[in-house]
Amino acid sequence: MGPSKNDPTRTVGVFRPEKMAEIAALRSSEMEKFRWIVGEWNYENSVPATPLSPAYTDAGSCRYAFCEKDSWICLVAPDGKEIRTITFDPFSGRWMFVLTQGSYGILRSAEGWVGNCISFTGDMTMLGVDCPWRMTWTKENDNAFRFVNEEMTANGEWAYIDEWRLHRKS
Repeated sequence: MGPSKNDPTRTVGVFRPEKMAEIAALRSSEMEKFRWIVGEWNYENSVPATPLSPAYTDAGSCRYAFCEKDSWICLVAPDGKEIRTITFDPFSGRWMFVLTQGSYGILRSAEGWVGNCISFTGDMTMLGVDCPWRMTWTKENDNAFRFVNEEMTANGEWAYIDEWRLHRKS
């Protein structure tokens, strides 16, 4: 307990400065594990055929940047707007993948990076439908990575949805 920053006559809960320094250092250290993603990427999104649509591959480009004082990895929109996407929560020790446009949800990874892979899981709302989701990222090297999206079926098994392959622009 200590004085409020806004009104020193009020006593409020405060974090010890040395503990906050440890928390900030942990977040910074974990965020560095994703530093390689900064830059411009070409992608191909391969989607298999379904009973309702044929297989197709979408292609394009995207850019990632560190933002919010290096506490978030942002997807940078063509107009320059930074869209918060990935962060590390030092209080829970979990990575977070946030979807806020078109699809909505917070996917979490308690395990973090295991070798060159990280998996995010959680509930997502896509096209108005809620579903358990898993997104597994694999870093192939500093210039290539991919991620696979899967949805949990009614029988509790993960079903492949699509795969994104990204290669750094030269």
